[in-house]
Parts: sequence; C-alpha cells; structure tokens
Amino acid sequence: MRLMSTKRHRQRRRRRTPHDGLIASFCKKKCSLRQQDDYSQSGARPRPGLDLPEDIYRHIHALMPLREAARAACVSHTFLQSWRCCRNLTLSKETLGLDGNGIDKDEMARDLISKVDGILKNHSGVGMKKLELNLYCCRKVDHCYLNSWLRIAFRAGIEELTMLLSLISEAEYNFPCSLLFSGSGKSIRYLKLSSCVFRPTAELDCWRRLKELWLTNVLITDDELECLLSNSSMLELLWLFRCNEIVRVKIPCQLQRLSFLRAGQCRKLQEIESNAPNISTFDISGSNLVKISFGGALQVKNMTIMCSYQPNVI
Repeated sequence: MRLMSTKRHRQRRRRRTPHDGLIASFCKKKCSLRQQDDYSQSGARPRPGLDLPEDIYRHIHALMPLREAARAACVSHTFLQSWRCCRNLTLSKETLGLDGNGIDKDEMARDLISKVDGILKNHSGVGMKKLELNLYCCRKVDHCYLNSWLRIAFRAGIEELTMLLSLISEAEYNFPCSLLFSGSGKSIRYLKLSSCVFRPTAELDCWRRLKELWLTNVLITDDELECLLSNSSMLELLWLFRCNEIVRVKIPCQLQRLSFLRAGQCRKLQEIESNAPNISTFDISGSNLVKISFGGALQVKNMTIMCSYQPNVI
C-alpha cells in the first residue's frame, strides 16, 4: 500500500509540473519586471533582455489619456523620458483633473497655471508638434507665463497651436509676434486663437505652411489680416468670429487652396472681397448687411447667409 501511495504521489507531481512551471516562470518574470522598474527609478540600466525599443514605449505612452500618461511618468523613468518628449499636449482643467465639484474657481485657475507651467518647462523641447492651451477659465494669467510657454512651443518647431483665453480677462493679451522672427514659427500649419490682440506685420515670413487659421474674439485690423493672408499661400480654411475691428476682408488670388471661408458676428464688417478661385464653402452670419464679391470664377457649392433683423437680404 505504501509503495502504491508513493507512486500516486509521484504521478501527481509529474502532472502538476507543467502548470507549476508556468507559475514559476510568471513569478520570475514579474519579479524581473519589478526589478526593472526599480532600476529605472534609481537610474540604473535594466537587464538588456527585458528592454523594449524606445519607440514602442513612446507609442504606448502616446495612447494614454493625459492624466494617466503623467502618472506613468511619475513612477517610471522610461515613461518620464517619453513624457519630456511628448508630441501632443492638450492642457486644460479637464485633462489635468481640475474640473471636480466644489473646487474654488480662483484656486483652480492658479493650480491650472502652475501645472501647465511645470509641464512645459520640464518638456525637453524635442518632438512637440501640437500644443493646446485651454485657459478660458482663467481670468487672470500673468502674460510672462504665456510668452514663456509660446517661446518653448516655437523653439520646438510646433505645427499646431491653439490658445483659448478667457472672454473676461482682466487685461488684454497681445500675441507676441516678435517671437516669430528669425525663423521661429515657420513650421506652424494650424493656428487657433481666441480673446487676444493679434498684430502680424509685413516683416513676418512664417506663414508659408499655414493651412488653417481660426480667430475668435481677436482684435486684428483689415491691413493686418490682409498682410497675413498675402503670406499664407497654403491656406485652406479661414474662420473669423467676433473679430470686431475688421471692416473689410480682402482675400488675394494667391490663395489657390482656400476652400472654406466663414465670417460670423463681426460687428463692423461691411464687405468681403475674395479673389481666391477655389472657395467651395462660404458661411456668413451677423446683424449687419455685408457686401460680398467673389471675383471671376465662382466655385462656391455650399453657401449659408444668416443676417438677423435684416429683411430682403438677397
């Protein structure tokens, strides 16, 4: 009996061996991965056999929501390096987790500014392609912060820039066009600004790659807009909303690629003269009558005209 019991025990051990081996292997790998992360935090180099290519780490990190990506960067040296080279940054109270109930608005605004400043100052400046600053909840932002953030973005070769400021800011912000001299900003393809003063000059030669221009509640004159457009031969979309200094929009014939034009709620707007040959979508809205001229060839396929309080518009 004792011999049979010993045989059965050996058979059970043999049957369990493959499964136990997997568990042991898993535990060994888990332990090794834990050691690897410990190495990464201490700055020591992990064992070569467990290294993944850097681009794979960056790809994984890029797929994470911003808050999770920031948390991962806090616990892993590898992800920290990826974070400092993050290509796309969307910085707002929502993405930074500051939109909870019961948070004092002024305190939230201060926290948002502090977090944005820390993120951008710790960015390596390498690889940044898109920066979105949603600061519409901040009534008071030190303009030195804004200038510093934009300087970092321009030096990094930014392609897409969005800056949304508060409608009720305590002081008007003048977009620092001076930062765009000496070649900075030549990579910009997408520019979206709100609630600021924008004064581009003829000396600026950085709009040749610009494809989309969105201006909302922006102070810009007729001549300044025309100057910008004349240097934006790649422009495909122009959006003007509540730009209340504009009286006349003149679009040059050089804008061969411009296909979308919208002007809405620009209180002083009286005339739109377009010589761009390939506009296919045109929208205009407001409370004042606007004279519209499309020059020679008319390619418009979609047109919307909404004029409040004005009968017999057409």
